Amino acid sequence: MANTPILPCLDFPSIRITPSSSSSHPLDLPKFEIPPTILPHLETASKHLHNHQTVALPTETVYGLAASSLDPAAIQSVYRIKKRPADNPLIIHVSSLNMLRQVIPRDYQISELYMALITSFWPGPLSLLFPAINPPPSPAPQTNAIRMPSHPLALALIHHSDLPLSAPSANSSGRPSPTQAQHVYNDLNGSEGLGCILDGGDCGVGVESTVINGLGWRKGGGGIVDVLRPGGLGIERIKEVVERVDGKEGLTRILLHGKPWIANKSQERGEQNSTRIPKEEDGPKINGSSEPSMIDNVKSIALPPSTPGMKYRHYSPRVPVYLLKPNTVFPRPDNLPQHAESSAQAVVRQISQRTLSSSSGKGKKRIGVLHFDNSPLYSQLSSSVDEVEDTHLIPVSLGQDASSAAQKLFAGMLTLERIPPNQDEGDGEMGVDAILIEGCSDEGLGLAVMERVTKAVGGGGVVGDVKDDEDGKRQGGGAEGNTFWVDVTGDI
Repeated sequence: MANTPILPCLDFPSIRITPSSSSSHPLDLPKFEIPPTILPHLETASKHLHNHQTVALPTETVYGLAASSLDPAAIQSVYRIKKRPADNPLIIHVSSLNMLRQVIPRDYQISELYMALITSFWPGPLSLLFPAINPPPSPAPQTNAIRMPSHPLALALIHHSDLPLSAPSANSSGRPSPTQAQHVYNDLNGSEGLGCILDGGDCGVGVESTVINGLGWRKGGGGIVDVLRPGGLGIERIKEVVERVDGKEGLTRILLHGKPWIANKSQERGEQNSTRIPKEEDGPKINGSSEPSMIDNVKSIALPPSTPGMKYRHYSPRVPVYLLKPNTVFPRPDNLPQHAESSAQAVVRQISQRTLSSSSGKGKKRIGVLHFDNSPLYSQLSSSVDEVEDTHLIPVSLGQDASSAAQKLFAGMLTLERIPPNQDEGDGEMGVDAILIEGCSDEGLGLAVMERVTKAVGGGGVVGDVKDDEDGKRQGGGAEGNTFWVDVTGDI
């Protein structure tokens, strides 16, 4: 098996992109100036794309596995390399509005709302649903999700190859998405049909694009805008544009996964997040009210999904993953027994008892912790671990807030999976034995972060439909499941 070449393109900031000056919109036909240090690598990648091959490339969100959207054979290679379910659709990436018009029906009129969203957020981490030119028979999706990435290298390759590119994350399905070229190499090196990997450094956003369906919007009000996948663009910012186009608040319903979404007003007042843990008798869930967060109530989807992230679990490391919800952000779950131990020490002890060591009994159980800087939760975890037998914590920072957590989440999981064994562990395996992730408010980018954390909970590389009864959704702190509420304000 031949190794897949990594082509260094770290000079990508030198790519100059000039907006259109002689057309109605700056993104109609931008001009590109590509430095000679990068041009040969783009030529190589373009040849692969025109020869039915795939190319891994950086976007501002994550690294993508790209193939020509116009080449069915190459698209099949994407599914084969990723081991991706056949009914999990791909997002099309374009470099101009002229290219966008080539992949939507000729008689389709782009709405005023879509043009406002494009002007505000393209290029960037926003995918919009458009009608497909030649859709498969119903009930298969009749739409395509399309976006314009903001990473100069991705835009330059799309422009240079003159091809719209379908590019899901460049990882095996069910694995954390790659945010570095080395992540792609570690996972997909030598895959048949993968021509090369373009190295553009670390991705800036770190989580995939936000996907919205605005086809139900109506001028004058009465329509809907549905956020199908939270991502690198917060719903609050989308709502601002919708209201600006409508000219008034409340004319268009904003949905999340097909259910009403309400902004978390308590965060704006500096109060504690009002999201609570759902109970079985709860009715419809409204984000940001006294009802549970929408991420805790994603229902199974019977019809074929219209965009990635709607049906299948992703982001699952190969080891068990636990979500820790500190009481400084999350209220005590109503279904948590009063006698349940919820201190940091008690939670570490419970998780350690469940965890199998990879070191054949010769060393401590190694538990990775993805935590926020200056976190009371991690401070208590590290203080209490000395009282838990045969357990060692390995910390990895998520930064200060949800924005930095979005950048660092996937890379942190992948880093912890590849931590080398201690020298005194003999035949110990690479990586930690379990991963703990600190939860955050679902305000802004926090919604995308928490949705991906929730899908990673459980671990073990699980791939399958997203269901509301999976183990990761059951609450811990004395219960089964992989989610624990932790009291960080009481005694350790």
